[in-house]
Amino acid sequence: MQLEAAHAVEITKLAEYVDRKEDPLIQVVRTHQHNTDSGVLQRARCLKTEVQKETRKVKDSIADKTKERWQGKRMHGQLPRNLDENLVDIEQSYRWLKSGDI
Repeated sequence: MQLEAAHAVEITKLAEYVDRKEDPLIQVVRTHQHNTDSGVLQRARCLKTEVQKETRKVKDSIADKTKERWQGKRMHGQLPRNLDENLVDIEQSYRWLKSGDI
């Protein structure tokens, strides 16, 4: 599946590149591309979408695990725990941090 997904991503990137460029030779390729069967391109776009969804799930999972580990630390985890308990006005805290009055 990984090889097929990588192939699909590259096909869609190439198709997007061809659609963006205005070079005369690229226009010939674009004309040929639109006249041929686009089933391969449609399949590649579907696979690319699936890969992006799976990638997002993995990234979200990693972020959740990192947050859990951070919150589990005795000292460093105090900030996220306090933010989750609404003991701190988040907007006011960030305004104070941005103002540089540290």
